[in-house]
Amino acid sequence: MPKKLILILIVGLIIFGFFIFNPFKQKSNLLSPLSGQTAIKQTPSETLTEYVDPSGFILSYPDNLSITINDITDETTYADIQLSSKDVSGSLNLKITDSKFKTLDEWIKLNKNAATEEPKEVNLGSLKGTEIKTRDRLLLGALDSGVFFNIEIPLIEKDFWMRVYNKVLTGFSFVSPDNAAGNGSANSSSGDVIFESEEVVE
Repeated sequence: MPKKLILILIVGLIIFGFFIFNPFKQKSNLLSPLSGQTAIKQTPSETLTEYVDPSGFILSYPDNLSITINDITDETTYADIQLSSKDVSGSLNLKITDSKFKTLDEWIKLNKNAATEEPKEVNLGSLKGTEIKTRDRLLLGALDSGVFFNIEIPLIEKDFWMRVYNKVLTGFSFVSPDNAAGNGSANSSSGDVIFESEEVVE
């Protein structure tokens, strides 16, 4: 009788040990240590802020981005602006210069060989432009009265920056330089304006 009792106890301990130290259970936990946690997907804010440029245009952009106003080093450039995020890689760059092109077709031909799909007509505010996608970036060109408008976006974090891009396209507008109240400023306290070699203005 004692032998049977001892045998039952040994079998019970083996079964108990199997459930406590189950190697398959441990392996499953190791394979999914972050189970139950979801990654937070960054998105551009739906609230827009405005940057009013002294040269006579308004740039509307999500207020969770920072705007950098680069120094103008020549008389042919009117604006050189970059939108960036502290949380998302990539940027949107807008440059406005005197045009080297007589027609927009000249710019399209220059970039068409690098295009991965057919150029597409888009509007930058009220301006008609053309969008070209290459292997690693998106380019937009628009020409008006001898002035060339160029947007460039490296295709990093593409979903995020394409949303920003679409908001910039629809929110871009012109204003008379004489009537541009708050020239060179953002008309919102939530947007960061960074002037090259200057402090951030909250």
